[in-house]
Amino acid sequence: MKIDIERIQRYLGEIKARHSEIEELLLKNTDQEILKDPWRLRGLKYILIEIAEAMANTLQHILAKERGEPVTGYVETIIRAGETAILSETLSQKIKPFFDFRNSLIHRYWFISDEKLLTLVRENKDDFISFIEAIESYIRNRK
Repeated sequence: MKIDIERIQRYLGEIKARHSEIEELLLKNTDQEILKDPWRLRGLKYILIEIAEAMANTLQHILAKERGEPVTGYVETIIRAGETAILSETLSQKIKPFFDFRNSLIHRYWFISDEKLLTLVRENKDDFISFIEAIESYIRNRK
């Protein structure tokens, strides 16, 4: 089956838009300001959930349509994307903590301190753009 390019582009557009929101939040606020304001912090967490879901939807679609591999879980999706060279293993491993974080927020079975989360986001937010670039490259170069 064929990949639905328009669908993938919508997902990548969502990731770009959410990345811009993170950039704006981090540019306009210090870590202490974000940590003291529960609404900013909750907003950041929700943005991360949206990014993880858009990335997972992108990868699930590619895995199902091009590889015939239905995957069910978010973490399984990012792992299989690295194993099948949709993403590099390095990028797959760098993004995986955001998939873990998404699951922890939704299912409330793992805790990460807000400080650690904020550090993780500041240090790794550009991986979301690397994800977009990797998917665009994958689509351009696929056989």
